[in-house]
Amino acid sequence: MKINNKPIGGDHPTYFIADIAANHDGDLGRAKALIHLAAQAGADAAKFQNFRAPEIVSDYGFTHMNSQVSHQAGWKRTVVEVYADASVPFEWTPILKETCDEAGIDYFSSPYDFDAIDMLDPYVPAYKIGSGDITWLEVLERMASKNKPVI
Repeated sequence: MKINNKPIGGDHPTYFIADIAANHDGDLGRAKALIHLAAQAGADAAKFQNFRAPEIVSDYGFTHMNSQVSHQAGWKRTVVEVYADASVPFEWTPILKETCDEAGIDYFSSPYDFDAIDMLDPYVPAYKIGSGDITWLEVLERMASKNKPVI
């Protein structure tokens, strides 16, 4: 397999993906700085996550768990608010891709829905499946239909 003409696997050097995920803390400037730090550390790519909080978590579900305890019970904000802050707004995508290009590394993002897969297509050299989506066949088929590597 190749990502941006770089052979991956087998006897080839490790393809190092810096998983930035939500460590941008909702700050585009921080996200860009993390990309440059990843490049300085020798990463081949920087990876983010594209999701929309209301699509992947249920605020109603978490606030109505009655006596069930979860680690989210101690949060000062709702689960949807926390996830919203952790997401990468779709509008950031061209900026993050350009920053990766400037830093000399690939841009990746794990898409968490069909809209994110389609939106990311012009920007990513491959798709990265999130562990929670590995059995979601429709998402895997949509990624595969883009004719790019899927990891």
